[in-house]
Amino acid sequence: MRKLISLILLIVACLLGFSTQASNLTSQQKLQIITTINHAAAEIKTMSCSFEQTKHLSLLNDKMVSKGSMVYKQSDKLRWEYTTPYKYQFIFNGTKVYVGSKSRKNVIDTNTNKVFKEVARIMMNTVTGKALSNSSEFTVDVADNKTSYLITLIPKKKELKQMFSKIILTFSKSNTMISEVNIYEKNGDRTNIKLIGIKKNGTVNESSFTIPK
Repeated sequence: MRKLISLILLIVACLLGFSTQASNLTSQQKLQIITTINHAAAEIKTMSCSFEQTKHLSLLNDKMVSKGSMVYKQSDKLRWEYTTPYKYQFIFNGTKVYVGSKSRKNVIDTNTNKVFKEVARIMMNTVTGKALSNSSEFTVDVADNKTSYLITLIPKKKELKQMFSKIILTFSKSNTMISEVNIYEKNGDRTNIKLIGIKKNGTVNESSFTIPK
């Protein structure tokens, strides 16, 4: 269960974007950047891309690289799929979560499972940009450089704090879209995700969100 929730929250981070950096912005400037990102996120009807994920293991001084693709459709449909070096799917169709591999499959009804209902709510708030304005769930800090907006989310809720110390997202200034994510876990591990070839508001196949039987 913990691994599954971690995967979902990893996807949540990817649908936003971050990177830490000292911030000299005023409160008004930070608010303006958050507002800009919120407006851009609200315009996302569909989104698709490929990704490269690198997990850095602190204890082993090693890293694991995996690749895959992501498809999102407003307001509550998402497919996140690993294709290399293993095959692993995550599908959320609004009411059910599917996580499956060649050897194991799980289907969770978010209407009857409070944990996943809460996670699903956070996911959708993130995609629409509401997460950045929800002070009850995250402490938000904002910085920028010449080409990117840099945002750091510090979890407030106990369940999230047990898994993550912070999430750092990077948004491109040119299109206000996420380009990179860094997730820092409590055990010292770090996961970096780079989103590649992002397509916004294109046509997506509805079958992508079908829960396998």
